[in-house]
Amino acid sequence: MHSQEDRALRQLWGLDVPMGRGPKARWSPAQLASAAVELADEVGLDGVSLGKVADRLGMTTTGVYRYVDSKAELVELMVDAAIGDPPTLSGADWQQQCRSWTSELADRYAEHPWLCEVAPKRMPTQPRAYAWIDAFVGAVAEQADVDALRLALLLDSLVRTYASLEMGLRGATPAPWLSEAVAARFPRLASAADQDVSDARLELDFAVEAVLRGVEPTDLRRTGTARTR
Repeated sequence: MHSQEDRALRQLWGLDVPMGRGPKARWSPAQLASAAVELADEVGLDGVSLGKVADRLGMTTTGVYRYVDSKAELVELMVDAAIGDPPTLSGADWQQQCRSWTSELADRYAEHPWLCEVAPKRMPTQPRAYAWIDAFVGAVAEQADVDALRLALLLDSLVRTYASLEMGLRGATPAPWLSEAVAARFPRLASAADQDVSDARLELDFAVEAVLRGVEPTDLRRTGTARTR
C-alpha cells in the first residue's frame, strides 16, 4: 500500500496508482501543485498552506489530504510544476550549452523566486528535476570528456545561490557606516562594501564563466578517483 506522498509522486512519474475507496478524485496532484505554485508566486512560500490551496480550488482542507499528507509533500509537487520541462539547449559547443542550460534554469527561478527557499535535503524525487539533469548530461557528455553530472549539480547550486542573493537584495539598503568600518578593519577589502552586486544575474554569469574556465577534459573525472589514493 502506498503512502499519500508515494502515490502523488508515482502519478507525476506516470505510474499507475491504485486509488482509495470513495468517489473519483476531482483534481490531480499536478493540478493541486499548479494552484499552489500560483499562490506561492503571489504571496511567497511561507504564505502557502493546505487550507489556502483548498480555498483556491474550491475544496475543503480535508479534501487536500486525499492528495498529500503535508505541506512538505505539496512543496515537492510544486517544485516539479515550477521548474517545468527542460529546454532544448542551444550553442555551438558544450560550454555554450552549459551557459544556455544555466540561463534557462535561472529564468525559472526568476519566474518563481520562492524556489530558492526550498533547500535540498536529499536527492530529488521529481521527474522534471531529473529531466533537467538528463538534458544537461545528454548535451555535454557527448561533446566533452568531463563529468557532466557533477558539473550539472555544481551549476544548479550556483543558480540557487544567486537566485537567493537576488531575492535578498530586493529592497535591501546597506548600512551607511559599513564602508568605513570595513575599510578601517580590513584595508585590503576597502572597496568590498561599495562593490555593486545588485545585479545577481550578472554575478551568476561571472561565476559560470569562472567554472567553465577551470573545467578541462577529464579534470572532473579525476577528482572522484583522487580520494581513493
